[in-house]
Amino acid sequence: MTRPFRTPLAALLLCSTALAAQAAEIKLAMNGVNDPVLNAEAAFVAGFAEALEGTEFTVTVFPNGTLGGESEAFDQVSQGLLEIDLAASPTLFRVSDYAKGIFLPFLFDDEAHFDRAFAGSDLRGQINAELERTGVVLAGFNMIGVGVGIHTTDRAVTRMEDFGGLRIRALNPEQLEQIEAMGATGTIIAWSEVANAIQTGVADGYLNAPNSALRTGHTEFLHNFTQLDMSPSARSIVLSLDWYEGLSDDERAQIDAALEAGIAANRAWVDAWRPEVRSRQEAAGVTVSELAEGERDRLVGAIATVLPDLAAPQVIEAYTAAAEAARDE
Repeated sequence: MTRPFRTPLAALLLCSTALAAQAAEIKLAMNGVNDPVLNAEAAFVAGFAEALEGTEFTVTVFPNGTLGGESEAFDQVSQGLLEIDLAASPTLFRVSDYAKGIFLPFLFDDEAHFDRAFAGSDLRGQINAELERTGVVLAGFNMIGVGVGIHTTDRAVTRMEDFGGLRIRALNPEQLEQIEAMGATGTIIAWSEVANAIQTGVADGYLNAPNSALRTGHTEFLHNFTQLDMSPSARSIVLSLDWYEGLSDDERAQIDAALEAGIAANRAWVDAWRPEVRSRQEAAGVTVSELAEGERDRLVGAIATVLPDLAAPQVIEAYTAAAEAARDE
């Protein structure tokens, strides 16, 4: 169920909803459209809600950032106004050093490797130990598509030298350092401002999963894509800790099972999407290029020079160990 509230009234409306709602209502915020055909996170929502059919729980979805930006939605979960937020993982960086390891570049081979690394380690436990004081718990991850590559307007990127002269939108200071290490200039721009920034020449492109440009219509002005496989396109599933701990054992088991079902639906969406990505990009007029031989190794080497600036040494060590232990031989 979608309730298209205006952002300035979001907190007030959520308070009103909380007072009037049944205890079993789950309010879930997401940044994208609630359409499981177009959006991998919506596939999670559908799988999660379907798994709760026949229980006392109902799921009310607030899509398209209708409750505010990423920080606002996170804060509402922290305050107990929202039960679940499908959050941008960097939103966690301000309260968790261990969360910064999620996007360490060129560490994970693919989404399955990322999942194995988290399943076989205490990385999520380390993040949650830091999140606990904020009243939030990390339940798992959604993938918004396949790995992260570079989208550009007019220049195809096939060699490291092609980054020179490009001005690339950065999500945060950590990504800004990576962009500059690869030879481009970076500028931090909020996602809501990206389309205008690129169309007015403030930026020449961004780093993201390939379907990000497809589902937003950015292919109208981003005509090139090169898959770098820098990192999985992971977003975080965060819950209100007070809400989750206040559930009965049976209720918590139902929520846990629904979360597993939602994550499975998300991964199934990505697996189905994977073989269609290139053809959909090309049908939208995007030129898909490959890195020349040896160029990815050059990028990995360049990024390695700034790796100590991206996360604390113990975080890098923990993620590297988990990745190595989970890597297929």
